[in-house]
Parts: sequence; C-alpha cells; structure tokens
Amino acid sequence: MKLSKKVIIPILLLFIIGIAFFIKSTNETNKPLTVSFLPLQQHEIEPKVFTIKVIHKLKDININAKSAILIDARDGNILYEKNSDEPFPTASMSKMMTEFLVLEAIKEGKLEWDQSITVSDYAYTISNTPGFASVYLKKDQLYTIRDLFYAMAIHSANGATIALAETVSGSEKNFVVKMNEKAKELGLNNSMFVNSTGLNNNDLGEYRSTGGLNDANEMSARDLTILTKGLITQFPEILEISSTSNFTFGGQTYINTNWMLAGNNEHVSFEGVDGLKTGFTDEAGYCFTGTVEKDDIRLISVIMGTGTSLERFVETKKLYEVSFAQVEN
Repeated sequence: MKLSKKVIIPILLLFIIGIAFFIKSTNETNKPLTVSFLPLQQHEIEPKVFTIKVIHKLKDININAKSAILIDARDGNILYEKNSDEPFPTASMSKMMTEFLVLEAIKEGKLEWDQSITVSDYAYTISNTPGFASVYLKKDQLYTIRDLFYAMAIHSANGATIALAETVSGSEKNFVVKMNEKAKELGLNNSMFVNSTGLNNNDLGEYRSTGGLNDANEMSARDLTILTKGLITQFPEILEISSTSNFTFGGQTYINTNWMLAGNNEHVSFEGVDGLKTGFTDEAGYCFTGTVEKDDIRLISVIMGTGTSLERFVETKKLYEVSFAQVEN
C-alpha cells in the first residue's frame, strides 16, 4: 500500500522535530546519551574471584607489656595495639635508626662495606664497659664497616654502633641531629633521640653530647613500626643480616639476640621470623621489634617493657600465633 504525500510529509516533519528536540535536551543537560538494549542485570560485570588472605583485628587477647602493636606490613593496618602512641625508652631498638642512616650512607656512596676504620676513645670505652652489649673493640685496630654493622645488628654492640655513627657524621652529636631529622621525615611524631645506641645518657659519662644527664632515646610503639617498615622496604638487605643466627668477630662467636630465629630457642622460635631488633635497659625493660613473613603476609610487631628477656618473645609469639590462625582463603 502506497502512502500519499499528504501522509508522508507530516510523518517526516514529526521525525525531524523529534530529533531536534532530543539533541537540544541532550546539549542542555551535558549528559552523554546512554541507550540500553538489554535488561539491566545483563549489563552487570561478573565480579572476578580472587583468593585473598585476610587477617582480622585481634580481640580478647592480653599482652603483658607496657606497650605493644602489631601491623600488617602490606597496608599498615593495625591488628593489635596497647598504649601504641605513648613514648617509652627504646633501649637498643633505637639502633634501627642508626642502621637506617648507615645503610643510607652506603647507598649514597658515602660509605663502603669493606671500608676500614679505627675506633675513637669513646667507642673503645663504651665497648669495654662491663654490663654493656659489646664485641670488645681494640684501639689502633682496623675494623670494616661490614663487621661493625653486623656487630650492631646481630649482637647489639654499643661500641660498634658509636663507631659507625661517628664515621657517618664525624661525631655522635652530629649523628643525633641526623637521627631526629630522619624521624621528622618519616613522620615519627612521638620519638626523640639523644644518642646512637639507646643507652641512657648517664651511662655515657663524659661522652654525653646531647640532652640531659637523665635523658634517653624514646619512641612510641607505632613509631617503631613506621621506622621498621621504612627500613625493610628501602633496605631489604637488613633482613638477611638480622636473620643471621650468629657471627664471628675478633675470633669469638656471638649469638643473635633474637631468640625467635630458628634454632635459637625452641620455646619461642617461630617460622618465618627474620628480624629485627631487641633492646634492654633498666628503664626500658625488655623490648623487641619483630617481623615475620608467612603465607605471603608480613607482620611487624613491637613489644615494650616486659619483665624478663624471654617474656618479650613469648608475647610476640602469642600475637603471631593468633594472627596466622585467623588467616582465611
């Protein structure tokens, strides 16, 4: 059946007017034209299935320490905390900042691992003071940066730490300035350093250079996790060093102060532990910053102020066991 011109022309006019109205409406709203020819549910994208390991925040767990924290190193998520923003004396855990600055100097070419140095009277005196963690340095003997670093990281040797600080900055006083500057740079809001070792200033005697006689390095548990994450991220070689179970220095073998490493203590050893730093003074109590990697998850923990050396590891192991028990696929 043929349509007459009288019918076709009005239809064309209506079609043209409709198109013009549609274009005008679209331009006025500045919204793109969206046309769906399928039911809405058929446009939905099927979610991709992943196997994700999740650790839930720990509940109903009591940690016997002045302060504690546990974080997932992947995203910084806090899984457990107790007084984590309150600063406490850090003892030798503050040596992690010294490690950071020494490794940074090596990376920048200012130091070399095989570079040899002699130690100052200050480093010699502290190294040979009874009661301090030491490798008993000698005057007029050459020591490599590597040997001193291992002594600091594995045995927490105070004299070796001072020797490294003086080599980096010329004096411990100048090095402490770098420590506090780096703390600000890393966002450590509850940290203060007065020496490179973590000893109390009154232990340093005439060699005290920064702060008052009764001052000591202080950090919060949260700041310690930030420092640890920065240290192992920027300088992953630290984990190879800190996981070394023992080393020989001056003809004597020293055991790593981290009892959680495999073979060091059967009561507290834990699979995957590879760091990081112990600490003890009368004021700080027994402390431990630990890190463990298992099932593709890395955790960072801090325990501050336990009553015995073993207890800091017992409490750390408790956090690790409860955490990994909650890992879900």
